[in-house]
Amino acid sequence: MGAHVWSAKSSQEAHVVDLESERLERSQLETLSTAELIRHALAETRLLVRAEVMHAKKELREELKAARTAGILLGAGAVLALTALAVLFVALGLVLPMAQALGVLVVGVVLLAIAGGLLFMGSKRVPKKPLPHTQERLKTDYQLTRETLQ
Repeated sequence: MGAHVWSAKSSQEAHVVDLESERLERSQLETLSTAELIRHALAETRLLVRAEVMHAKKELREELKAARTAGILLGAGAVLALTALAVLFVALGLVLPMAQALGVLVVGVVLLAIAGGLLFMGSKRVPKKPLPHTQERLKTDYQLTRETLQ
């Protein structure tokens, strides 16, 4: 437990050091040459790009997980719908001797209802807008950059 407390303190100290180094950078920015300012801007841009890629990967993993679940439900629903359709066709073929066909018809209707439910649930889980958080962050970054450069 002592090590955990120490690591929490050291991370807080590191954060304070980061803030202090940022303050130093701000004071130093006034004395930097144009080439050094451009180098600094490129380093910041690389950091921003890495962060955006990391966030996009995380969001993409989440969407792929949701798409996989939706695909499984849609696939199961489609297979069950085909099975139900086959059973209904059998029932239609046996419709003349009514006693035998009634049981087959009921089974087909129940299977079709279950298939419809699975297809409905699967279609609701399909992602509608890909990577919405990443798109929003990129729009915000673009606007901030545009405002800063004006």
